[in-house]
Amino acid sequence: MRPLRVGIVAESYFPSLGGIQEHVRHLRNHLQRRGVEVAVLTGRPTVAAGPGPEDAEQGVIRLGHARTFRTGGSFTQATIGPLAPYRFYRALRQKRFDLLNIHGPCDFGLPTWALSMFRGPKVLTLHNASFPDARWRHLVAPYYRWVFRRAAAVISVSEATAQSMRRYADFAPAIIPNGIDLAYWRASPSPQYLRPGTRNLVYLGRLEARNGPEVAIEAFGAVAPRFPDVRLLVAGDGPMRDELQALVPPHLRGRVEFLGAVYHQRPELLASSSVFLLPARAVGFSIMVLEAFAAGLPVVALPALGADGAGEHWSNVVLAKGDSVAAFADAVSDTLSQEQGERIARGRAIAESYDWERIVGRILEVYQRVAEQSGQPAGWRSQAAA
Repeated sequence: MRPLRVGIVAESYFPSLGGIQEHVRHLRNHLQRRGVEVAVLTGRPTVAAGPGPEDAEQGVIRLGHARTFRTGGSFTQATIGPLAPYRFYRALRQKRFDLLNIHGPCDFGLPTWALSMFRGPKVLTLHNASFPDARWRHLVAPYYRWVFRRAAAVISVSEATAQSMRRYADFAPAIIPNGIDLAYWRASPSPQYLRPGTRNLVYLGRLEARNGPEVAIEAFGAVAPRFPDVRLLVAGDGPMRDELQALVPPHLRGRVEFLGAVYHQRPELLASSSVFLLPARAVGFSIMVLEAFAAGLPVVALPALGADGAGEHWSNVVLAKGDSVAAFADAVSDTLSQEQGERIARGRAIAESYDWERIVGRILEVYQRVAEQSGQPAGWRSQAAA
C-alpha cells in the first residue's frame, strides 16, 4: 500500500507571514504525521528576510518569482513569470499527486495553473476575510464560476468566508475551521515584555489598513488616562508603521512600544499581556482569537464585517458596541476594569476544541472522499488514515 500524495498549492507562504502561511505549514506537518506524502507548491516572493519557522522549506517546491500587488488595504502575490507554468507542469509529472488542495483558489497565479493543468481531483480552501459586495466582483464572476466548477470539494474556514464568495458562484462548502497548536501557545511570561506594576495591551498583526492598527493606537489615547498602569505593545511590521508611530501623542510615546516583526517570541509576548486587541473591520475567521485564548488572554474586537459568521470561538470575544474608536476604547476599558478569570477559562476550553489533531482529521476525510470518488486506487487509504 502506498501513501496518499497531496500537493498543497498556495501563493501565500513563507517567508511572508500570515494566517494562511501558518495554516499551510501546520496542515503539511500533521498530514505527514498521518502518513500522507505532501509537497507545498508556491512562489518565491521578494520580501526582506525576517523571522519564521525553521521547517518552513520542508517539502516546498518554489516555482518562480512571485510579484506583489496592493489590493483591498493589504497585499497579495502572484507567481506569473514565463517559466512558472512549465515548472508547475514538471512538478505535477514528478510528484504524481492523487489530489491538489488549492488555497486561495480565486487568486491569479499558481491557482490558475493548478486548475488548468491538473486533471485529478482538486480541493479548494477559502481563507478570505469577509468583504462587502462590489460591482467589479460581479464583472469577474464568470472566472469565479469557472474556478468552482473545477472543484471536487470546497473547504471554507468559516460560514462568513463562504457567504462572501457565494454571491458570485454556486458551491456547497464543508466548514472546517483553522487549527491551532495548543502546546506552542502555552508559554510563561517573559521579562523582555514585563515592567513592574504595568499591564500590557497587545496588538499583533501586519501594520496595514485591513487590520485597523490605527484604531488600537487612537483608542489607547482614550484608555491611557483612565489606566496609568497600562501600556500598548504593537507587534508586527508593514506599510503603516511610520504613520502609526507619528499618530502616538508625544505624552504617550513612553507607553507605546513598536516591537517590529515577531515570530518565535509570540507566545511569550501574549503570556506577558493582559488584553489582546483585534481592531480589524472585516474578518473571515481570525486565528489570532484562538491563539490569544490558548495563551490565556481576553480578546477585544470591533463588531467587524463577518464576525457573526466567523466561528463559534467569537462567542467569547468582547465586542465593542459600535465600530468607532470611542466604542473600542470603552470595550477595552471595561475589560481592564473587570475580572476576566471566567472568560479566560472559557477561551482556553474553546481553543482546545480547535486543536490541529482534531482539525486535520476532518480535512483528511475530505481528501479521502474525493480521491475515492475520482477512482483512485484504494490501497493507500488505510495507511493515510492511520
